[in-house]
Amino acid sequence: MDYLQSLEIQMAALQRKIRLLQDLRFFVETASAEELAGFGEELRSILTPTGQSLGHVLAGLLGAAGGGPSAHAGFSAPHNAAPTAPGPATGASAGGGTVAGLPPAPVPPAPVQPHEAAPGGAAAAGLLESALSSVNEAMRPIAGSTFVMGSDSGSDDEKPPHKVSLSAFRLCDHLTTNREYALFVRARPEWSKDRADADLRDDNYLSDWNGDDYPEGKDEHPVAYVSFYAAQAYASWLGKRLAREAEWECAARGGLVGKKYPNGDQMNDSLANLAKQYRGTTPVRQFAANGFGLFDMSGNLFEWTLDWFGPYPKTEETNPTGPEAGEFKVVRGGSWMSGAGALRVSARVDMDPVSCGQVGIRVADEL
Repeated sequence: MDYLQSLEIQMAALQRKIRLLQDLRFFVETASAEELAGFGEELRSILTPTGQSLGHVLAGLLGAAGGGPSAHAGFSAPHNAAPTAPGPATGASAGGGTVAGLPPAPVPPAPVQPHEAAPGGAAAAGLLESALSSVNEAMRPIAGSTFVMGSDSGSDDEKPPHKVSLSAFRLCDHLTTNREYALFVRARPEWSKDRADADLRDDNYLSDWNGDDYPEGKDEHPVAYVSFYAAQAYASWLGKRLAREAEWECAARGGLVGKKYPNGDQMNDSLANLAKQYRGTTPVRQFAANGFGLFDMSGNLFEWTLDWFGPYPKTEETNPTGPEAGEFKVVRGGSWMSGAGALRVSARVDMDPVSCGQVGIRVADEL
């Protein structure tokens, strides 16, 4: 793993820690004395991997973040010096430059109006916990390996076939569902249909939703009409990321060598949602998984990847990250509207990152 990839991972982890710390401080500052005392008792009974009480660790974090409220929460001060609280995020998360091929961070959206205020404290944490409970159970390990990426028989964009070596990672077994994305929108109202920054999506954003309500009966259908920036924001909220293009293709192949599709060389509507046969999206996990336990790697919706679109190299690569910048992002996998050719594991499509069409989200993280 190179320096920029390592930095990107650290930044995502730091952003998640900051959000958790903010939620914790809100709870500590607003809860009753009885609630705080009970909370402190529970935390003191939980030990971290280093043997410290979780209450001790959090007391240090809250104190270093500007607090004295931890004393009222039934926390006892740690024996060692309180750790330094995370400062403001820098680099991509602060709005300047790029990190490991990520686009510049967007300008923060306008402040939330009082009647649209984001949930705080326990409410926000509860929304995140609900989303993570669904997603974390579905993360599938993809072992480090070397595979041949691309194809001689596809378009010029898929050539030349070349060896790629990847470190281990994890990928969600399903596309993000409407139900899961709705939790994100409730927790982050700046990404609601009517408030999302117009510079980060086109007019089709969540076009099949009615305000903040997704289509009735489509809880387990994949969320569509999301831009790259929306997909990236959702993944970051979970403390995860989107897959690199090479990671996506390796995972889609499911361990098969030299095959066109995730499950072999055949493709039809009994294997995937394609060619308008189902007249729209279908619930995730409806069709058979590939060899890595991943569903809908072909069909249903295209999927955003992290990489900018560019030509393949002619030499072997290790953990490639794609071009440093570009005009279009890579989407993969084909959709319910696509013919079988677009569903091949090597097929590539370039798309404007603000475009909101038949493209969904599949999150990844480190193993």
